Amino acid sequence: MDEMFTSFVVTDDSGMKKVEYPNPKPPVVSNLFDMSRKDSLFGLLFFVLTILFTIFGLWGGFQAGFSAVALLGFVLMTIYFAGKNTKIRFFPFVCGILSCLVSLVFGVTSNGEVRFWSFVSVLMLSTVWFDSLVNSNPDKGDLGIIGRICRAIFKGSFGSMPKSLASLFASKGEKRVSVGKVMIGILCSMPVLFVVLPLLISSDAAFSGLASKITENMSLTIFQIIIGLMIAPFVLAYCFALKKIKAPEEKESSFKGIENTVVISFLSVLSLCYLTYLFSQLAYFFSAFSGFLPDDYSFTVAAYARRGFFEMSVIAAINLLIIFLVLLLSRKKNNKICVASRILCLFIGIFTLVIISTALSKMILYIDSFGMTRLRITTSAFMVFLAIVFISIMFRLFMSKVRVLRTALVTAGIILVVLGTVNVNSVVAMYNYEAYKSKDLINIDVDTIAELGDEGIPYLVQLAGDSNSTVSAKSKRHLSDAIKYGYYEVDFELGKYFIRGKTYDDIGEYSIARSNAYEALDRYIEKNPSVFEPSWV
Repeated sequence: MDEMFTSFVVTDDSGMKKVEYPNPKPPVVSNLFDMSRKDSLFGLLFFVLTILFTIFGLWGGFQAGFSAVALLGFVLMTIYFAGKNTKIRFFPFVCGILSCLVSLVFGVTSNGEVRFWSFVSVLMLSTVWFDSLVNSNPDKGDLGIIGRICRAIFKGSFGSMPKSLASLFASKGEKRVSVGKVMIGILCSMPVLFVVLPLLISSDAAFSGLASKITENMSLTIFQIIIGLMIAPFVLAYCFALKKIKAPEEKESSFKGIENTVVISFLSVLSLCYLTYLFSQLAYFFSAFSGFLPDDYSFTVAAYARRGFFEMSVIAAINLLIIFLVLLLSRKKNNKICVASRILCLFIGIFTLVIISTALSKMILYIDSFGMTRLRITTSAFMVFLAIVFISIMFRLFMSKVRVLRTALVTAGIILVVLGTVNVNSVVAMYNYEAYKSKDLINIDVDTIAELGDEGIPYLVQLAGDSNSTVSAKSKRHLSDAIKYGYYEVDFELGKYFIRGKTYDDIGEYSIARSNAYEALDRYIEKNPSVFEPSWV
């Protein structure tokens, strides 16, 4: 019988006969998200947000404008994800606060390393916060946090993109606003604007000036909008997937773990190797703490410090992975690994802390001998971060409630806030300048000061008047290049440079360091009118 019909046998006066009735239509299963007016409204806002990110982030140099966009995005997404039944938990709340604080770093410092890792930190910290607003179940351990972050990136931003876009532009449903129809309306308004705008421009001088300023870089603006629209689907997919798709329940694995005999044997061999290395290299390790190089050591101070750091980085990464895998894969009793494995992992952790402290002492020796650089400061901060993570993982060996990844996220956020607030580049420039003036440093590397960017400019201005002719000449050359090719729009006429205006005059490109640099350069230009002639003089 055809599946579209159901047959019944009925009896009447004429006897039995077969009657067929059509089956009811099966319910139509929609492949779209159930969208509301709120979803459609925030979908449009997310489009605008990605365009602002492109303008102030990718093209704005990640300055104060990006800080404003990041905070705006944080507020919008928090409002979108939060519901009546949302419960604020402590750790995600700390992550949310740190995300906002790290966002402010972009308006303070021009240090590339700090801003890059701040961007990564903002993404991870805010992801934890947004996930907590939607999912009421707290994550189970460090793997739970990793799983939710990876699910948001891969299953959300990539896996749900077609469904998210189709849901946003669909028009069915009483509570749904068709974004497609909104876009059609906007496109239909364009021909009218092409007629009205020229009339308004010709009728009023003020509006004409405003329009000319807006359309000055119209081609670049259109390109930025296109790039923003290309990024928007990833943001939309992440937001809709996180809000609409319920996170799967975390099931306990049936994997019982690796035999303790195998784990203990592996850790014993590694620990014996480390112990032998410690005994054979005592002079290499602990001579750094005395403040001078070993007499029989042939490397320079620079090579001594750099080699120590790279050794530390590789060993720390290997040991961190080993201890983490032991905690994850070894057989457990009462949620704890066996005592022998814990003791061996503790020794490996202590060995790693010795490596880190030795490398840090070498870096201090390096700084005392040759001064600060931004790389030396960020490297030292990374060592401190690694030490804290290893201390937490050593506690985790004996206390199962300790969360290593939580500690790492919070520690990274705090360190980045500190590095951004004190402004690494500014600290480096000030330290080297003061050490040079106080004769703690015999020479000062002017090129290093110039490489600091905005933060180095005020100190180059001061070094331009130094009694050392070499230092003064180098500083003046760097200042001249900064004025002619970086901070100002300059014309060359009749053997003289005429300054027409500032290169970075957009509010989105503002930062505290850049503002201080412009103040120092303006003073320098006024004191050297024979070389530079400002148009406003």
